[in-house]
Amino acid sequence: MKKIAISLGLALVSVTLTAQDIFDGLRYSTQELSGTARFVGMGGAFGALGNDLSSIKVNPAGSAVFNTNAAAFTFDYRSNNVDTQFGNPSLEIGEASSSRTRLGMPQAGGVFVFESNDPNAAVQKFTFGINYERTGNFNRNFRAFGTTNQSIGDYFVNRANGIAVDNLLINDGESLDGVYRFMGNNFGFAGQEAFLGFQGFLIDPVSGNNSQYQSNIIGSSFGNDMVQRESGVNSVINFNFGMQINDNLYLGGNLNAHVINFDRYTSYFESVNNPQGEVLDLFYENDLRVRGSGFSMQLGAIYVVERLRLGASVTTPTWYNIEEEITQGIDVLTENEGNITLFPDVINFFPEYSFRSPGKATGSIAYVFGQSGLLSLDYTYQDFANQRFSSGLGLNGQISDTFQSTHNLNIGGEYVYDVWSFRAGYNFTQSPFKDSFLFGDSHGYSAGLGYKFGNNNIDFAYRLTNFDREEQFVQTGLSTAAFSENTIHQVMMTYSFLF
Repeated sequence: MKKIAISLGLALVSVTLTAQDIFDGLRYSTQELSGTARFVGMGGAFGALGNDLSSIKVNPAGSAVFNTNAAAFTFDYRSNNVDTQFGNPSLEIGEASSSRTRLGMPQAGGVFVFESNDPNAAVQKFTFGINYERTGNFNRNFRAFGTTNQSIGDYFVNRANGIAVDNLLINDGESLDGVYRFMGNNFGFAGQEAFLGFQGFLIDPVSGNNSQYQSNIIGSSFGNDMVQRESGVNSVINFNFGMQINDNLYLGGNLNAHVINFDRYTSYFESVNNPQGEVLDLFYENDLRVRGSGFSMQLGAIYVVERLRLGASVTTPTWYNIEEEITQGIDVLTENEGNITLFPDVINFFPEYSFRSPGKATGSIAYVFGQSGLLSLDYTYQDFANQRFSSGLGLNGQISDTFQSTHNLNIGGEYVYDVWSFRAGYNFTQSPFKDSFLFGDSHGYSAGLGYKFGNNNIDFAYRLTNFDREEQFVQTGLSTAAFSENTIHQVMMTYSFLF
C-alpha cells in the first residue's frame, strides 16, 4: 500500500519533539581515513607532501606539487565488526557480535598541470583538480541484548507528558492513520510516539491528571534486545586550484561540495519477566532516511627547504542543509487485549534544517630522503563544541556541554626500492566527547605496497581501526546503554597514471 506522507510543522520542533540529536551532528562532522591506497597506507600524513590526489583534501596546495597531469581511481573492501555487552550484572549480561562488509569506490579524480613558458616567471605553474572522496562509511550492523531493571515504558511516558489524553484517543469516524497525522501536525514527532504508546497500552494517565502518564509495563525485570542496521556514506567533491611560486612555495585552495546519504533501521524488543500489568512484551521499530548537502572551503600552503617540507592548511566549517523522513510502528502483546499492531501507513517528512560542522586547522612537517623514502607527520586541531544546529532545534546548549576540542595525529613513512614502495602509517583521533566513555579515542594502523611501471602505479593498502563507544537505545527514559567495541578492516587498491 502506498504510504501517506505528512510534514511536521517547524514551529513545533523542539528538543523533545524532533528526531535529531547531538549524535547526528557528530556523524556529519567526523571523517574517516580514506582515499588512495598510498594515502591510507601512510596514515593520511600528506599535509606537507602533496603529489597525491587524496592529499588535496588535507592541504589543497598538494595539487601544485604535481609536475604532470595525473588521475587515480581507488576500490576497497571494508568490514565493520561490532562486539557488544549489555545488561545488569546482577541479572544477565548479554554479549553479541555483528559484522557488515561492503565493496566500494572511496576515491576518483584527476589533476591538470599548466606550466609557465617563462622559466624566470614567479608563478612556475597552475594546477586544476577535481577529486571525489568518501569521507564517512555508515555500513554497520549492531545488536545488543540483556536483562535490566529498566523498561522502555518510561520513554513513552516522557514523550506523552503534557499532552491531554483526549488527543490520544481514536474516536468514532477516526482512523489510526488520521489521528497519527493529527498528532504529528499538532504535537510533533514526540506526540506521535505518545499516541502509539497510549494505543498500545504501554502508558496510562495518572489518576486525576489527564496530561501526566505512568508506565503500564510492570515486571520484576525486563529483557531488552535492540537490532540496528545502518547504511550510506558521506562524500565530498574537491574543486581544486593550485600554483607554484618560484622553486619552493606551493599554494592552493578548494571549494568543496558535500553530500550526506544515511539510512538507519532500528528495532527494539522487550519481554516482561513476571508481568504484573497488561503488557507481556512489545516490539518497536523506526526506519530513518537522511539526505543532505553542504559546502566548505580550504586554503593551504607548502614550503620546501631542501629536503624539509612544511605545510599548513585551514578548513572552514561545512554548512549543511539536511532533510529527514521516518516511518515507525509498535506491536504489543497484552494480557487481555491480545496482540495489538500499530504501524501507521504514514511517512513523516521533517522540515529541512541546517547544521554547521566545526572547521579545522592542520600543521604538517615531512623529511624526504632523496629518492629512497620519506617520513611525514600531520597535526590537526578541531573544536567539536562549535557544531551548531538550526536555532529552533534547541540542541546547541547540549553540544557545548558535551563536546570538546580534539588534537589528532597522522604519521606515515615510505621506503622506495627500485620500482617498489613500502609504506606504513598510524593515526590517532581524540574523542570529541568530554566524557570519553561515550565515544573513545580512535587508533588506526595501516600498511601499504606500491609498484611502478612506466607512467602507471598500482598501490595496495590495509588499514585496521579500533574504537569503543556507548550505544543508547532511545533518547530519553531508558538510560542503560550498551558498550560496544568496534573493529574496522579495510583493504584497498588504487590504479594511478600520468598523462
